Amino acid sequence: MKIKQILILLLTLVYFSSCSEKGNNFSVIGDITNMPEQQVILEELGTKEFILVDSTMSDAKGHFELNGNAAEEGRYRLRFTGGKIILLTIEKGQVKVAADWNAIEQYTVSGSVASESFRVYLNTFRNYLNDLNTLQIVIDSMTARGNDSMTLMAQNEYQEKSIQMTRFIEKYADTTASAANALFAVQMLNPAAEMDYINAFMGGVERRFPKSKAVKEYVKAFNEMMKAQAKEEAVSGPAIGTMAPDITLTSTDGAQVAISSFKGKYVLVDFWASWCGPCRRENPNVVEAYNKFKDKNFTVLGISLDEDRSKWMQAIEKDKLTWTHISDLKGWESAAGRLYGVQSIPANFLLDPQGKIIARDLREEDLHSMLAELLK
Repeated sequence: MKIKQILILLLTLVYFSSCSEKGNNFSVIGDITNMPEQQVILEELGTKEFILVDSTMSDAKGHFELNGNAAEEGRYRLRFTGGKIILLTIEKGQVKVAADWNAIEQYTVSGSVASESFRVYLNTFRNYLNDLNTLQIVIDSMTARGNDSMTLMAQNEYQEKSIQMTRFIEKYADTTASAANALFAVQMLNPAAEMDYINAFMGGVERRFPKSKAVKEYVKAFNEMMKAQAKEEAVSGPAIGTMAPDITLTSTDGAQVAISSFKGKYVLVDFWASWCGPCRRENPNVVEAYNKFKDKNFTVLGISLDEDRSKWMQAIEKDKLTWTHISDLKGWESAAGRLYGVQSIPANFLLDPQGKIIARDLREEDLHSMLAELLK
């Protein structure tokens, strides 16, 4: 199972189990000016489905009232005609929603601090998405015109904006007072790239929300799936002490390079990608190790799980990765990634001069210590 599937399955388990119990009564009172009379539906958010809670007809003034019952705070949506929705976080009490039908995304909410917090969060998130969409249009336009310098500038800005958005999501997940909002926010991250953060989040979320049954179920399911994934990786990936599987991929200059061509040296086979935040944060450590030991029969072979060649090349240059790089630019479908059982990145395999795997997933000081011991 790939890591990017984990949170989806977790949310299915958590939301579907939480909606089966009864607890606190609540009501949602809406006033949407300029809205035509219509059916308004209140649904609890699952992952692959939405659970009907209540429905009613609005009046000629856009007024409606809906009711529900929740075991604890949960995520809901009001659904209207034309695909318009309003997202809410509700536990109990009376929640009032107001908006103009012609600008419903600018709704206001009272009676629910969690819903108001989430409204502000969503507005900021939408702004980030709008900026990224605009930058992607610029990148596509400059690429079509062959303007490499402007393309590079736009790509740099796109990457920085993506990082800013990720940090914003993480900060909200870490600081919101709502358990439901925190769980919703963390699922918006890319687990393949942000698993370090997600592990840290899981390590502390139960202490933040000790009374939340949804959080307890979420963490329990997460831990069980991580254990299952570790067993799967142990079975599918090459073991320490075995010969490294050989494969030939295309390098940045178009040459065909085989892993076996590095026999005679200690080589760190490093799986990474330009879009992977933890990989980019680990790169300076790999650069330091390479510069320290490259004259002592050691080198690095980078294998990228990128799909976009230009972003791959840009990251190599920006992070000053001066060793050999290869890729088939197939992302998670990378032949090398499948061959080595790579389920998350960064991942690496240290090979001895005979091509035998002697260590894997060396990080930070562990990498330097291992190399210093081998290359005295």
